[in-house]
Order: sequence, then structure tokens, then C-alpha cells
Amino acid sequence: MSSDSTLRGDLAVDDGSHLSMTATPSRLPFDAIRQRGDSLWALYKDGDATDQSILDEAIQATRSAVELAPEPINPALLFDFGVRLYARFKLYLAIDDLDSTVSTFRHAVELTPDDDSNRRVERLTHLGGSLLDRFNWMGGLDDLDNATVAFRSVSELLPDSDSRKASVLNNYASSLRIRFERVGVIEDLERSLTATRRALELTSVGHSTIPSMHTRLGCLLLMRLRWKGELADLEQSIVAHRRAVELTPDSHSQKSSRLGNLGVSLDESFEYTGKLDDLEQAISMFRRAAQLTPDGGHNKPKWLNNLGASLRTLFERTSQPDVIEQGLAASRRAVDLTPDTDPNKPYRLSNLGGSLLVRSHTNGSLDDIEQAISAHRRAVELTPGDRPDMPSRLSNLGISFLARFWRNGETDDLEQSIAALLCAIQLTPDDHLDMPSRYSSLGNAVLARFERNGELEDLEQSIAAHRRAVERTPDGHPTKPERCARLGDSLEARFKKVGDLEDLEQSIAAQRLSLELLPDGHPQKPSTLNNLSGSLHRRYKCTKKLEDLEQALSASHAAIQLLPDGHSWLSECLYNHGVALTELLERTPTQTTFDKAIESLEKSAKHSLGHPSVRLKSARLWAHLLLQNREFCGIHWDESLLKAHEHIITILPEIVWLGNSLNRRTDASSELGEIVNNSVAVAFAIRALPHVLRWLEAGREIIWAQVLSLRTPLDELQEQHPKLAHSLRDIHGELQLSAPTSFKPDSDTFGGVVITSNAGADRHRQLVMKYDAILKEIRNCTGLGAFLRPETSDTLSIGSLQTQLMNGAIVCINVDNARCDALVLFAPGINKMTVSHVDLPDLSLKRAIDLRRLWTAHLKNGMVRATSLISLGPEEPPLHTILESIWSWIVNPILDALDLAALTRNDLLPSVTWCLTGPLTQLPLHAAGVYSDPLGPRLYNLVVSSYTSSFSAIVRSAEGVASHQAAPRTLILTQPNTPGLQSPLPGTKAEGRDLQDFLSTSQIENQLLEHEQATVASVRSALNQYPWVHIACHGKQHLGDATQTAFSLYDGPLSLADLMGTVSKDAELAFLSACQTATGDEKNPEESMHLAAGMLAVGFKGVVATMWSIGDRDAPIVVEAYYRELLKLRGSGTLARGQTGAAYALHEAVRVLRERVGEDEFLTWAPFVHFGV
Repeated sequence: MSSDSTLRGDLAVDDGSHLSMTATPSRLPFDAIRQRGDSLWALYKDGDATDQSILDEAIQATRSAVELAPEPINPALLFDFGVRLYARFKLYLAIDDLDSTVSTFRHAVELTPDDDSNRRVERLTHLGGSLLDRFNWMGGLDDLDNATVAFRSVSELLPDSDSRKASVLNNYASSLRIRFERVGVIEDLERSLTATRRALELTSVGHSTIPSMHTRLGCLLLMRLRWKGELADLEQSIVAHRRAVELTPDSHSQKSSRLGNLGVSLDESFEYTGKLDDLEQAISMFRRAAQLTPDGGHNKPKWLNNLGASLRTLFERTSQPDVIEQGLAASRRAVDLTPDTDPNKPYRLSNLGGSLLVRSHTNGSLDDIEQAISAHRRAVELTPGDRPDMPSRLSNLGISFLARFWRNGETDDLEQSIAALLCAIQLTPDDHLDMPSRYSSLGNAVLARFERNGELEDLEQSIAAHRRAVERTPDGHPTKPERCARLGDSLEARFKKVGDLEDLEQSIAAQRLSLELLPDGHPQKPSTLNNLSGSLHRRYKCTKKLEDLEQALSASHAAIQLLPDGHSWLSECLYNHGVALTELLERTPTQTTFDKAIESLEKSAKHSLGHPSVRLKSARLWAHLLLQNREFCGIHWDESLLKAHEHIITILPEIVWLGNSLNRRTDASSELGEIVNNSVAVAFAIRALPHVLRWLEAGREIIWAQVLSLRTPLDELQEQHPKLAHSLRDIHGELQLSAPTSFKPDSDTFGGVVITSNAGADRHRQLVMKYDAILKEIRNCTGLGAFLRPETSDTLSIGSLQTQLMNGAIVCINVDNARCDALVLFAPGINKMTVSHVDLPDLSLKRAIDLRRLWTAHLKNGMVRATSLISLGPEEPPLHTILESIWSWIVNPILDALDLAALTRNDLLPSVTWCLTGPLTQLPLHAAGVYSDPLGPRLYNLVVSSYTSSFSAIVRSAEGVASHQAAPRTLILTQPNTPGLQSPLPGTKAEGRDLQDFLSTSQIENQLLEHEQATVASVRSALNQYPWVHIACHGKQHLGDATQTAFSLYDGPLSLADLMGTVSKDAELAFLSACQTATGDEKNPEESMHLAAGMLAVGFKGVVATMWSIGDRDAPIVVEAYYRELLKLRGSGTLARGQTGAAYALHEAVRVLRERVGEDEFLTWAPFVHFGV
């Protein structure tokens, strides 16, 4: 049964004209009621077919007849009743009518004698049709199974000579096809093909149904091709569809559909044979089909979708930008025209996602990847879990997650990719045609995880998956070359891990085979050539055979020639070419080779569409070549060297992209410290001090700079460009909430398949992409090119530091493997700042690392807010030896360069603010001295030491103090017995109350939050209300995740990530009487991931903190002396405007503690440090 007209057309009914139209059905005898129903039905059929009242009366009369009918009931009556119910269902789509139709037809069939074959055929056909309709509406597989059984029974009842046999076979074939699409049992597809072929054989030549049968046969053959991969099915499918098109006149309503179906087969032919002519014919068919289908036509989205997919494929072969744009426009239109209730919506979303992902490979656009993931995720959500195409949806989603991982490096994306791809494999039958593709994608993903984690198990799994993909892909298949190449990638990775040259040989063989199989112009050719170049280069490094190096250069050069300038892969190909040229330069140094290598690496570094990590590698090698080959550089060597390193520094913010999670940014920044220190060392070496200052700033505290940039006042921008200022202010507000966050993923289940999503992270990335676009627009405005860029030596405010420098100096120390130096800033007069360079020839990176290792060895027995002093093992070297080395190698040469007498004012010791890098950040420079000599120099006798995490941090603090100094209202927070922590801190309770008494006596307003009052929410709220804050509790430097370094409060931790989202406008001074509040992350010293830096970011101008655990008995001594001296200084008039007195107060407080415990108790008095002004 193919339509409702068949139901009605098969009926023969009396016209019932002798019945009264006004009689009451229940009062009429059975025969009269039945005749009345028949007459009303005839009236409905002959008159207004949309007059519901007549149809309702006909159904009611027939229902009454059924109810009054004597037993056994006449099946003809039941059948008529079913037909009329079905007519109303088709008119109003009420599911109750369809349910009644099915049950009525089923009853009619049951009552029809087996020997009444003619009526059984009729009634089974209608039953099958109604069951199929209910399946389409409700999705119940039982209905589909029963419909298939009904149609099969009809086909078995009819002899071949019956003119209805072909139509019945078509119905049977359709139900089998639908069940195959739903369940994926190949036997259903085989039976459907057999039934369709038999229907064609039974239909006379010239019959109007012949074209539709050819179409159906072509579609079924294509389905079997996709399952089994037999090319004969493809050829027969094209023949069948061509025949259908030839037999259909242009004016026919089905012409567009038959053109489109031919296009599908031709497109599939291209996928198997790689013949571009087939693809171009397919595109032509889809265009014609879309043009012939009117807007609003049911198949319009289908042909637009297919057109978009084929244009994407053509773009992959030709790289013509206008082709992918046309394809995306068609795909978007197809998705827009398809409602979510349409079962084809997931397929169209997948095609759109695929096209976006392909474009991202060319233009490097993260936005395209984001949209692709969104489309593929939505496709999964809309696909029932038991559908055979669910594995395809999951595979596409996994591939798009992997693309975002390659772009951003977020581990969550990689794990989601692998999970989706594994699930796709588990749901795919082992003999399915797409199984090689599934294995290939999984191999790529687990290789990426190996490259991130170094687990050999992942690498072995990748090789195994790629081998399966290659073995299961038939020779001649267009995907065979790419799968060979991916196997080569994994084998090369194992060579790099294990060192077995046989793996490298197999890798090269696989890549060469891939190139042989790829046709000219194939989009994968450049990447395969590039990978082959890398493998040949690695073999050269093993064998030193010049032939390998020459072939590597030839391959990478060919890859570059094949790529357009606007392709994102070009940067990597240029880098590999530069690497091979560098090897040739080492073997045979010539000006020509040097020039070519520099040109290739510089182009790679400056290629804006290239991945930031590749461009950074290129810039570093570019700088290295210049440094090592001065003889080839001419008189402008230093300028060239500075340009290369300037580019290194410029790329860093892209590596630590604000759109990534906080954890990912922290991981990324931890890899940059040595890079920045090396660039700074080069600038020192050629005496480029302005570059030293700029690069030290740009390469440090990148994450803190991102957080603080979101709080920048926009007054100037508001005056010049109010609309841009408004847009930026809005997005600043949202990013201040999301930037400090590492979002936790959520899991959703769709049709039994678990899919992980992260709406918070997705939203944050979208915000940052919008933010980047606004910044780009602002920087294109006249005079705003440096807007929100890192401060330079020219833009940093000297005036705000005048007070700080008039009484001391700021010293930045850079530690690099090549050299160590100090940059000293001091102000010899009003509005003057001198920048000088101090060589540190006795200091080396190795010595700095050794000093840190020795010092931390003394701290290994430390406890949080220790209740007893740290005991040292006899095997450890004396602490004073370490402090004397710090004095000799670092501090003394710097003091020699300073005129301390000239820096002494108002009888106060000069101040020195230390800005340290690398291993030095975890050393107590303020405690340096020659302690083996009782009369030897001690730094604490010569200067008052402070620290700053960066030059701009001290500028911010100085500007804040100079512009506003609020009354010192104080918040006191103590946590004597933190829930969940074993070691209580009884001293904090007395410390807090004693401080409260002292401040109250000194007429200073204060508030004490003690124990259960000191919750995360109450403290965050109070931080914005008090200029001074005193915190006495457990503090912990988190070793695994520095962003979770935290104060331990009553109801949980107040972490660095929390502080990043907290702002206090009136904040001035903070005293962190807790352990490890200035320890920092050993793996990432340049980011200052400690609580003192967090308080500075909140807005405090000066912070007292601890570099390691402190004694519970010692802290109150320091606290009392600190506040006593602080209030004394602030009331004496000794301090100049812009000074807080905190450093001097701490200096005095530590002196008190030192004299009480003894100078040699370094671990007791030396942990206390001051940050800021």
C-alpha cells in the first residue's frame, strides 16, 4: 500500500440514497445502520473530502454497526470501518484513529478465511500499510516487523500473473529497506533487492512505475555498496539511476529526485575511483535537482545537503576557496530548512560539521572547529541510539574533538575524542564498510594521546588500529593512500620512542606508497610529502647519508610548492624545510643554504594561519641559526637577532590563549619560562636593555596579565570610540567570571550513548573569540595599535615609581643556560630613571638549580603552620653555605653596582625590590650573607628587601598607593581548627584576638572572622570592604595544580582561581600569616602562582607572605612587632607619599624574631617576605 488513495480506491459501496439522513443510528436495525455508514462514506467521497462532520458521522455509523453486528462478525464490515478510520487519520493525524485502524484491520485479517485469497491480499495490504504508518509516527519496531510480515504474506499469496504482484513486492521491499536502515541487518537489504528486481521483471515495458522502480533499485544497490564495498553494485546503481532519469520527462514531479539520486551514485563513484569527472557530474545533478525543486518542496534540503557535501569534496581536491564557501552556504540552507523532527536532520548536521572542519584545516579557524563540534553534537542528540548511523555520528564528533585538541591542547577534548571513537567502533558491525575509517580515526586520536603522555600502550594501540585500517581497505580505494600515511606516522613515532630503525624504514615505505597512490592534485599530497620529509630527515640523522637529506629537502620543497599562501599547513611545511636546511648547513656551511634556511623559518614564524606552537618552534630555530652563524649575517646581525627574538615574544600570548581553561593555560605557560629567559639573555648579551625590560615583562605572569587586563579602565576608549568601549566593557564583565575557571564537563546520554559536553568551556571560548575580534577592531583604530598590549619600557609609568626608586632600586635577575645578568632600575633624581646592567659571571643556571635543590632539601620535613621547628638531617649541608653562595654569586655583585649611600634617605635603609626568574624565585635572597664570619656582611643590615613578581606589578601597586590611601580598617581572619585537617593551629586564635585588641587600642576599626565565621563566601565578600587584611590559617601550595593553591577556610579552600575573580578597590595591605603563601610552583616559576601574587591581583598594594612553613609559636611574634612598627612609621611622618611602610615594618619584625630565636635559625626567621610597595 503506497497511499491513502489506494485504500479508498479499492472500496465498492452502496450509495445508500434510500436512507434518511436524520435517523438516529442507535434506533435503526443493524442493516440500516450499516447502509447509513456506507452512504455517508460515499457522500464524503463524492463531495467535500475535507468535511469532517460527514466523515465523523460515517465512522460513528459504521462503529455502531460493528458493535451491533451478530457473531461471528463480518470481516468486510471491519475492513470498511478500518478504511474510514484510516481516512480520518490521514486528514487529521490523530494517533488514536491510527491505533484503531491497525486493530480493526488486524481483526479483519484474522476473520478472513485462508481460502479467500483475494480478500486476504486486500486486507493484509491495508494492515501492512497502517502498521508502516504507525511505525513512521511512533517508531515501534514491532509495527515494522509486523508490516514486513504482512507484505511478505501478500507477495506469497499472489501468483506472478497477478497484475498487483509488482506493487506488493515494492511494498515488501520498502518495509525491508526501512528495517535495514533502522536495525542494520544485511539480510533485510538482500531481500529488499531481490524483491525490487522481481518487481521490475514483472512490470511491463513502458509502465509508469518503471522509472520509480529503477530509482529504488539504484538506491538499494548503493546501500549494499556502502555495507559490502563491491564495486559492481556501484556500477549497477549508476546504470539504474541513469535509466530512471532518461525515462522521466523534465516536466515530471519526480525528475528532481531522480537527478539527485543519480548524483548520489556518481558522488559515491568518485569516493571509490577518484575520478574527478564523476564528482563534477554529481555536483551538476545536485544543482539541477535543487533548482527543479520549488522552495518549500520536501526534497529541497536533501539536494542542497548533497550539493554542499560534494562541493566540500571538490574543495578538498582543488583547494578553491569559492567552492567551500558555496558548499557551506548550501549545507547551512539545508540544515535551516530541515525541522528537528525530520529523521534526516542529523545527517545534514553531520555534513555541515564536516565542511566546517575541512575549511578549518585550510584557514586554521577555531570558530569553524567550534561550529563543527556543535553541529556534530546536535546530530548525535537527534539520532536514536539504536539507529545504524549512530556510529557515524559518534565518529564525526570524535574527529571534531580531536581537531580542537590539536588546536588548543585541552586534554578533555582528546579524552572525549577517544571515548566517542571507541564507542563508534563498538557499535559498528565488524564487516561494515566504514570500519577501516573508524580504526583510522581512533589511531590518530590515541597517537595524539601518546604524544601528550608518552604512554607506549597508546602508541601500540595506534599502530594496531592503523594496520587494521590499511588491511581492511581494498586496493584502489581512494582512502588507501591516507591510511598508509597515517600508519607511517605511528611507526615513526615508535621509532622516536624506542629507536628501532626498522620502524622508521616501514614508516618511510608506507609514506612512499601513499604518495604513489595519491593522484596529482590530491589535497593530502602536501601533508604526506611533509611527513615523508620529516622521516627522511630522521633517517639522515641516524645514517648521515646525504641522499636522505637531499630527498627530505626535495619532499618538503614539493609540499610547499603545492600549498597556497593562505593554507594553515604551510607554516609546518616551511618549518620542516627549514629544519632540513639547518642540517645541510651544519654539514656544508654556505651563505646560500643559510639564507634559504632563514627565509623558510622566518616565513613559517610569520605565517598567521599556522599553529602557534609550530610558529614558535620556527622562530626559536630562526633565532638559533642567527646566533650560531654570525659570519653569514653581515653588519646587521644584532638587529636580525633581536627581530627573531621579538617574534618569539610576540607569539607567547597565543600559546597561553585566554580561551583555554585555566589549567591548560597554566600548563602551557610552564613551558615558556626558559624560552623567555633565553631571549632576555640574548638581549643582555648585545646590551639591548630596552628589549630586556620589555621581554621580561611580556614573558612573565601571562595568566595574571590576562586577568588584570580585563579590569583595565576604558575611559580613553570611551571618549574616542564609545560603541567599542561599550562592547568591550560588556565582554570584560563576562570574562572576569569565566577566565579564572577550569570548567568541569557534564555527561549526557542520547539513545544509550554517553556524550560528554562542557557548556561552560564552550561559552568561554566563544566569549574570547568575540573579545579577540573586538580588540583587533580597536587596535586598527588610529592611535590605539598598542591597546591592552604588554607594557614597554617607553609606556611603563616612571612617575608612579619615583618614591619607590628614590629610596632604593628594583633589580630584575635573569637566569639562562648561556648567561646570567641583572637589570637594575633606580632614580638618581626627580623624573629620572637609570637602567643599568650587571653581569653575574659566577652564577649559572646549573648553580641556580643546585641552590634551589639544596635549599628545598632543608624544607622537606616542613609542616603547614608547623607546631614545632623543622629538624634537619645531618646529611644536609649547612644553610649558611647556601646563603653565602647567594651572596657571593648574586647579591654582592649587584650591591657593588649600587651606590647605597646615595639611596639612603630619612635615616631609613635603602630598599631593594627583587624581581627573580627561574630557580631563584624559590630562594631567600633577602637572607643572603656571609654567616660563617661573625662580622661578615648580611644583606638585612644593608637594605630592606621586597619582592615583586613583575615590573608591571610594582607599577600597579605604586600607582594605586599614590592615587588613593584609605583609612586602615582591618579584617582579621583566623582558623584555629580547620575541619578536615589534622593539625590544629591554636596559636592563631590568640594571634587574632591579640591583634584585634592592639588595633582597637590604636583606634583602628576592625572585624574578626574566627573559625565557623571564616567561610569562603564571607571572606570573599569582606575582602572588598577592608583596606587591610590579616589572614592566619593553613595555607598550602598545591603541587599538582598551582591554581588550587589555597587558604584553608572553615567550609573549604579559597584558591588562587577564586582570587583571580575577586576585586577590591580600596585594598592596601595584606598579612598572610599562613604557610607557603609565597612558595610558587617549581614547574612554572615565571607565573608566580602563589597566594601573595593572588592578593596583589585582588588589589592589595603590599603583601606579607611566607616562602615556606612557619612555626605556630613564631608567627605571633612577627605579627605583633610588624603592626607596632607599621603604625609607628605611619604616624611618624617618616614615610613619603606613595610608601606603605610594610617592607620596613616587616624588616623590623623579622629582626625581633631573629634576635629571639638566634641568627642561625634561618628556617624560622627567613620565610617572611614582603611583596609590592
